Amino acid sequence: MSWKNEARKVYEARVVVDSLSRLAKRVDLKSLPFLDEELQTLARRARESFRSENKRERLDRYKAHLSSLYGEEHVAAISAALEDINNEIGYEEK
Repeated sequence: MSWKNEARKVYEARVVVDSLSRLAKRVDLKSLPFLDEELQTLARRARESFRSENKRERLDRYKAHLSSLYGEEHVAAISAALEDINNEIGYEEK
């Protein structure tokens, strides 16, 4: 892997951590029914879909899976918050 790809991968991982910390400021994460791993995966896929329309389908499938487990209202609320956070981060990147 080239150093540029490696740097991009590290940067994207930091952005996901940042988005989760911003989400924690907005929502009590302990009150959510999601496992930590599921929340991280949702945040990572939300970030990936922010950059690529092709990844949007993957995010939608994962949200459908989580909705079947925990209910659509929880997933929709967290997804909307993550989308807002990614928009904020995208604005800051410019």
